[in-house]
Amino acid sequence: MSTTRRTALILALWGGATAIGLAFAAWTAVGPVLVILTRGHGVHAGDLVAFAAAYSTAAVLTHRLLARA
Repeated sequence: MSTTRRTALILALWGGATAIGLAFAAWTAVGPVLVILTRGHGVHAGDLVAFAAAYSTAAVLTHRLLARA
């Protein structure tokens, strides 16, 4: 796999992980509010779990892609 293709794949992978975390945060309200941003918006415990899961998966897949280089 070429370096350009691998780089594009890694950027898409992390962009997708971010999109999944943001979508989860926008459409759900799981768990207690940990940080209040505005009157109707805040960071819930479930948001942090969703981002942790998405970014952990992205990190493992990135490691696998770079290990094959």
